[in-house]
Amino acid sequence: MLSFKLAQKNMKKDFQAFTPFLMASVTMFVMLFVTASIGLSPTIEKLPGGNSVAQLMGFALLVLIIFSLMILVYSYRFLQLQRSREFGLYDILGFGKASIIKVAFWELLFTYLTATLIGTIVGIAFAKFLYLIFVNLIGGDYFNLIISPLAIVLVAGIYLFFFLLLLVIGAVLILKSSSLDMLREETKGEKEPKSNVFTALLALLFLAAGYFIALTVDNPIVALLRFFIAVLLVIFGTYFFYVSFTIWYLKRKKKQDSYYQPHHFITVSSMLYRMKANAVGLGNITILLSMTVVTVVVSLGVFFGTADMVENQFPKEAQIISTQENNSRAELTALTEQIAAESGVPIENLSSIYVSQDVEASRATSSADQFVTQEELGSMLDENHYLMTMTTAESLVSLGNENVQHLSENQVLLVDLSEGKASSAGIKTVNWHGQTYQVAGHLTELKNFPAEMTMSNSLMLVFANEATLNQALSAYNQSNYAENTPGMNESAMTLTLFDLPEADQARFETAFNENQEAQRAYNILTFRSQALQNQKAQIGGFVFIGFVLGISFILGAALIIYYKQLSEGTQDKRSFKILQEAGFSKEQVQKTIRSQVRMIFFLPLLVTVLHFAGAYRMISQMIMLFGVTEGRLTLIISLITLAVLSAIYYLIYKATSRVYYKIVKR
Repeated sequence: MLSFKLAQKNMKKDFQAFTPFLMASVTMFVMLFVTASIGLSPTIEKLPGGNSVAQLMGFALLVLIIFSLMILVYSYRFLQLQRSREFGLYDILGFGKASIIKVAFWELLFTYLTATLIGTIVGIAFAKFLYLIFVNLIGGDYFNLIISPLAIVLVAGIYLFFFLLLLVIGAVLILKSSSLDMLREETKGEKEPKSNVFTALLALLFLAAGYFIALTVDNPIVALLRFFIAVLLVIFGTYFFYVSFTIWYLKRKKKQDSYYQPHHFITVSSMLYRMKANAVGLGNITILLSMTVVTVVVSLGVFFGTADMVENQFPKEAQIISTQENNSRAELTALTEQIAAESGVPIENLSSIYVSQDVEASRATSSADQFVTQEELGSMLDENHYLMTMTTAESLVSLGNENVQHLSENQVLLVDLSEGKASSAGIKTVNWHGQTYQVAGHLTELKNFPAEMTMSNSLMLVFANEATLNQALSAYNQSNYAENTPGMNESAMTLTLFDLPEADQARFETAFNENQEAQRAYNILTFRSQALQNQKAQIGGFVFIGFVLGISFILGAALIIYYKQLSEGTQDKRSFKILQEAGFSKEQVQKTIRSQVRMIFFLPLLVTVLHFAGAYRMISQMIMLFGVTEGRLTLIISLITLAVLSAIYYLIYKATSRVYYKIVKR
């Protein structure tokens, strides 16, 4: 009972010491609760793509559980350090370590109950707010988030496990420490860390290897496969950089003449003796900031690139696709006009094309001016692997491409469809599975053609007419690869593309379905607006999770910075008091304080920018996996994200540095 009363009295009397830990506990509880409440809510089933969203939320919850545990252990260890002198006095006075552990137990229990209560209330409000953002992201129309009791029980259970683990960690540290150790824990000096040249070189080696992998990827699939390897190398390199390389650099600074100037002497010596303690915290901040930038850039890149991707796939509002061989362009055009007349829906910009897309081909080794196909296909990651789009000159003219020249039957036009891939500018002849075509020209501009998402080299062959295109497809289907691979036979399809008012889509679709049922036909009608909505529903969960994780990472970085300012202030207070007693002016001490704080706390931001610059190529390639090929959009989003993050980081620095200055000047 004494332990209970003592814990209660301690928390009331020294509430300021408990505030950072309580703040961290509530913050991470809210982020866990938001993710769990949305993922487990029955409301999610009423949204498009709800099942996939729930699965993604489960993945995000797992990431946040690991991340939250790291933050709580970090913050509780700081609290123990602040109260080690108090526990040491308890032990000397005969209270006993078992009773001290009981005090810690009651303190953790009070914190757990407070964090659970406040976190649930704040979490419900924050979850409903973020859910509105989520619904708007995916274009849903159901805005009432129902909080499942299971979410509250689940997060409370996870936190119960966290706090039991904290109790075990605290108990072990109390049992292992003597009374004298606990008394000196907060103020004992540190030995100068030894400079390890090997780990300093290892830091540069890991960082260089990670940057090399990121900068040399040229394929989205390769980027995805190598991403985690590069991330691990950069994480290890970052920690080694702070732990070893910075110490080696500071020791070199000691050998310079400028070291013996008062300002440099204090700054370098102070940082050198305490970098071992700072290194892990600085590494954590850098990694969290880097994770924030990558998560936000990928999420925003996918979200804002979706509209462009759908626009490329649907240059006009509607498409009717026919795969029936006896359905010509003229017949499908007439059918479209008939359905428009029957439904009373006005249509505009009607065009028709004959096309075969995603025909795989491997380019054989030959002279640069020849494109010769191989009988066997290589891997999609092969630089000689191509996805061919085959169409006719008449189709391109129908879409409004007036620069298409007249072709004879043994001639083709080439169009590069994959930005940044192998160029076809020098190709003069195409040997397509035994049939030879002369390249009559290269089109550099293409209007209104429905593009397909591709991660390989993509090339368009424009034939003189439908007959020659069918001959080329027949040659492909008779190749060894197509004959020996089931389902690889390719055929062309006919499309009509047209615009119509979005409000009339339902009426046109009803008339289309009635016509198809009467004619027993199997044509397909698709709308751009529906495709955009479906795409948003598919990626909305991914984007929202990126948003939630980004918020969590920046909050985690802010908490670590706050703890670092508290610990730095406590440790520096005595040191700077000694300096003033030794004859240094107040202005000199304040100048030293500002220089050291800026150097320590802005270094992670600088390293983060360097990390992202090295990873930019890999990140832009990974965004292409979602069909976003607009590199300029990714660059703009990256620059804005870095600018916003720098501003947020500066505000965090200004807010937390006040805590540091107050402690030091006190």
